[in-house]
Amino acid sequence: MSKKEDTTLQEAIEGFLQALEEGGKSPRTLYTYEKDCEQMLAFFGHDKKLVNILPAHVAKFYKSDELLLIPKNGRERAPKTINKTKMVFKGLLTWAMNEGYIDGLPLPKAKG
Repeated sequence: MSKKEDTTLQEAIEGFLQALEEGGKSPRTLYTYEKDCEQMLAFFGHDKKLVNILPAHVAKFYKSDELLLIPKNGRERAPKTINKTKMVFKGLLTWAMNEGYIDGLPLPKAKG
């Protein structure tokens, strides 16, 4: 296996956030994106290989307590907050695909 196939979610997040910082994102944006990424890590685990994340896993993440609930008090997150985290996750996956870490976006099909 090549290095890219071995890339973990944790490593990808670090590269993604660094690329955003180099691209001029504000410290506040980087902070909030890092918080979004913590939810991803809580669900998938730090050592989950990017190539092993499948659409079914992403669908489960979208329905998970890690995404939908606030850990400190168990209350539901606002829909706007959930949608932002999904947007950051899609951004991470798009960055990973563009960098050659994954071959395609493992996103579940939208129900129409």
